[in-house]
Amino acid sequence: MSDAVTAAPPAEAAFDSHLDIVDNNGRLRFDGTVDSDEARQAIAAAIDAAYPADRVTGAVAVDGNARPAPWLRGLAPFLAGFKAPGAAVRFRADAVELSGQVSPDERLRLRQLARAQFPGVRLTGLFGGVGGDDGNDPAAAALANLRPDTPAHGVESALNRMDVGFEPGSARITPDSLAVIAQAGQLLAAMPPERRIEIAGHAGGSGDPDADAALSRQRADAVKVQLIVNGVNPGAVEARAADAGERPDSVTFRVLN
Repeated sequence: MSDAVTAAPPAEAAFDSHLDIVDNNGRLRFDGTVDSDEARQAIAAAIDAAYPADRVTGAVAVDGNARPAPWLRGLAPFLAGFKAPGAAVRFRADAVELSGQVSPDERLRLRQLARAQFPGVRLTGLFGGVGGDDGNDPAAAALANLRPDTPAHGVESALNRMDVGFEPGSARITPDSLAVIAQAGQLLAAMPPERRIEIAGHAGGSGDPDADAALSRQRADAVKVQLIVNGVNPGAVEARAADAGERPDSVTFRVLN
């Protein structure tokens, strides 16, 4: 039994330790899998120190095939300063991803906190695109130039400069796309209330047209949800599957009025 626990897992079986946490109005929800009971206890101690026990739900599993978590050492001080209702953080390998409904000021604060506690770890999702950290992203620059009175064609052009990515064969938006979608949502929320946007999801190449159409609609819905999370009126956004044969693995936008 001892050998079974301590033996290194086969390379093909190993996977990264992971942890997901969500602050739901001061109540923390979490789940994950780590490589050892010591790591599980360290997570439990970090959560206990940051949140009252009656405001925490979740569990962490232990699996000997999991790789050690490089983010574990900074977790306790990060959680102590987390306290951001609506925010969600995903810890994976050498990356920490921020998502959810988070204001630009809170995104900047949490990014500074994460940088201090997780040196060398990539910060993705909503950690990007704040505090002047847009790099040379032409989509971010185009969106920043939108105003409430921007004509429909200008809004549509800016939206279609976004390169929204998805995990292969999935409707899960890639972390690097979350920040620019959040920027788009915040700007669209400031537009005239009568303005309506259509999102067309694209997927293809599976050999099953029905499956491609379903995934296309799911991708459009996923982007719609992110826009709504960032302030857009649900009634102002429509989602549909793009027509067959259009470009795969993306979304496109159309301003309807």
